Amino acid sequence: MSMPSPQLTPLRRFISDRRGAFAISLAMLGAFLLSMAALGLEGSRYITEQARLSDAMEQAALALTAEDNGEGASRNDVLSMSWLDAYMNHAEKIDKPIIRVLHGSADGVHKLAWVEYRLSSRVQQSSWFASSYFPSFNKQVKVGDNGAARKFRSNIDVAFAVDFSGSMRQSIDKEIGDKSKPWKMDVAKQITVKLARQLAEYNIDNKVAFIPFGWGTRKGNLCTPQFVLNSPLPPDVFGKNSEGNIRELYNYIDYQRTIDAIPNQVNDIRINVANIPELLCLSFHSPESEEEKLTMTQAQTIPLTADPDYLENTIINMSASDRTLVSSGMLEGTQVLAKGTASRKVLVIVSDGQDWPILNEGITEKLLNTGLCEKIRSVLTTPYSVGKIAFIALKYNPTSDWEKCVGANNFYTAQNYQEFEDAMTRAVYEEVGHNTLKDY
Repeated sequence: MSMPSPQLTPLRRFISDRRGAFAISLAMLGAFLLSMAALGLEGSRYITEQARLSDAMEQAALALTAEDNGEGASRNDVLSMSWLDAYMNHAEKIDKPIIRVLHGSADGVHKLAWVEYRLSSRVQQSSWFASSYFPSFNKQVKVGDNGAARKFRSNIDVAFAVDFSGSMRQSIDKEIGDKSKPWKMDVAKQITVKLARQLAEYNIDNKVAFIPFGWGTRKGNLCTPQFVLNSPLPPDVFGKNSEGNIRELYNYIDYQRTIDAIPNQVNDIRINVANIPELLCLSFHSPESEEEKLTMTQAQTIPLTADPDYLENTIINMSASDRTLVSSGMLEGTQVLAKGTASRKVLVIVSDGQDWPILNEGITEKLLNTGLCEKIRSVLTTPYSVGKIAFIALKYNPTSDWEKCVGANNFYTAQNYQEFEDAMTRAVYEEVGHNTLKDY
């Protein structure tokens, strides 16, 4: 029998020694395990980041569609970045979104137009387990996504009933007229034309009317406030030198019959403006310069028109210096809108002061309490949409409860140009929109 060789003893011991056997396997599998851990943790993190980015894109698209500032507007970048900053507050870097605006329309009895905002962006994050020794994500990773929202609009008739009282000839930013800044009256005309041009771009027969009002409205040289009377007026109520007697008119108005007559034209009061006191029925103001005297034109109702150029050329030089009687503009505006054929009808009222004379319950207040707003809304309602009234209080606090009349969502206050334009725009464009299929 042969004896084991002493030289082979260490080898036999090494072969039979099992200590550290798994260390070799672990070393061989270490890179794979680390890679799986890194990819698993980082991958789920980046999937979550992409989901958050997708939510941010969807909300930003809704916000852009709601405001609809148009292609290339700087407001679009501000709005979309606000949503991205709010959602992606841990991102190291956020790319400026790429924004596209699409338009379309559909013909038919119920004419529709749509606007769609599509935007995409990427955010940069640093990986926690980036390494060159095992498979992993790059040190910096960019995650991208996109969102889209679409808003449908039926064709619309809008009537802007604008206060042409003397206070509307003051600067919108100061109480005293400032020649370096436009008057409130002029700003109202500018915004009206801007909105008319936007509505015309949809090419679905949208129309806009402009109704200047003061203490009453007028047709040609006739003062024609649309009130039904319960008996003939004494001649001194509208006498040339009897401005103080005008409050006697309140006792001659049949408030219920005035509301019942909506939207029909009322001819109970038709008085030549040459025979009434100044500062009533859109009287001309005294021109401050010869140039103004040559350019100004009489304030008159402009019926519904789809031509923004005609609207601008007609109203741009309109002027007046009058008192305020909001209900006269509401009645006239409703009559104009009732003649329209659009699927939606909106009456937007702009005023910067209380009715004259100031009483506990004047003409407008009595009409409001008798159901003026409810009747107007029913007249403006179509088979496709409920009639809408919006009221914009320009630099004053109304004493009448206009919120009750028009609804909290349709009552606006504005203290400067931007707030005024925002209020006018929101009064016309009410739909927010909805998310739609996006790019992949």
